[in-house]
Amino acid sequence: MTDALPETLTLDEAYRAAFYFVLGYLSVEKQPSEDLTLFSRYMWTDPARWNDWLDAVRRGLADGGLANPDHEGRWSLRPNMPPLKADPT
Repeated sequence: MTDALPETLTLDEAYRAAFYFVLGYLSVEKQPSEDLTLFSRYMWTDPARWNDWLDAVRRGLADGGLANPDHEGRWSLRPNMPPLKADPT
């Protein structure tokens, strides 16, 4: 049985979906990477997480399709992707 999913999500719903996606990955990995473990803690506890999430949403809406899933279910970054705000370059 497949539950029908909405075509759009609120910012809160999308954040929760991303959070549970990360937790799901961590739960099936025998030795999850330390980076992803720290990221899950950040998503749970860091006071800046909501503003960082909003920045990521803004960037995703404005990127012109630079980061998108291809038809084989993999994500790719297209050439000329601008650096993230946290990048030193």
